[in-house]
Parts: sequence; structure tokens; C-alpha cells
Amino acid sequence: MEWQVFDPRQCSLGEGTLWHPERGQLFWFDINNSKLLSQKDGRPLEWCFDRYVSAASWINRNELLIASESDLFVFNQNTSTSRSLCALESDDPFIRSNDGGADPWGGF
Repeated sequence: MEWQVFDPRQCSLGEGTLWHPERGQLFWFDINNSKLLSQKDGRPLEWCFDRYVSAASWINRNELLIASESDLFVFNQNTSTSRSLCALESDDPFIRSNDGGADPWGGF
């Protein structure tokens, strides 16, 4: 078996991989740099946030549910817009989201 590098960008803390079946696309987080990363047709894609982001689930073709250090929010990949759904212990600076995902009943 021959190994191949999928993406040459380095992350000091890369986590939270997510396969999006409708898009046929892999997403992951560069947590320390507050970025969501992906590729489309071999082109690198990235979205920057104003807070740490670390886990996601897909909602539909264009929207992801993302867990950040302070909230859960819906992110639209096409428009790069987001809307907060609920706070996550934002009063404690030592707590942040880590791994997460959706269950078959829609819970995160």
C-alpha cells in the first residue's frame, strides 16, 4: 500500500474530521487557529472564525452544525454566514467543545 498526503496544510491541533456524504467532501478543524478546513476538486478551502471551533455535523448540503468554545451554531458554507443556536458554558474559559457529532435522532 502506498500512502499519499491528502492535504499538506499543517495544524498544530487538527481534529474533528467530518465526511459530508451529500457533498462528497471531507472537513476538519485547525482548532488553535480557529479554522474549518476542506478541499474541493483539489483546491484548499478554509473558513476562519472568531472563536475556537472543533466539531461539526452536517445538517443539509450547505449547512453544518458547529461546536465552538462558546456555542453551537449553524454555518452556511456557501455564504460563510452563521447563526448561534445556544451557548455552551461560555462563562468558563477552561472549557471548550471537543469531539462531537449527530446521533440518528438529530441530537448532537
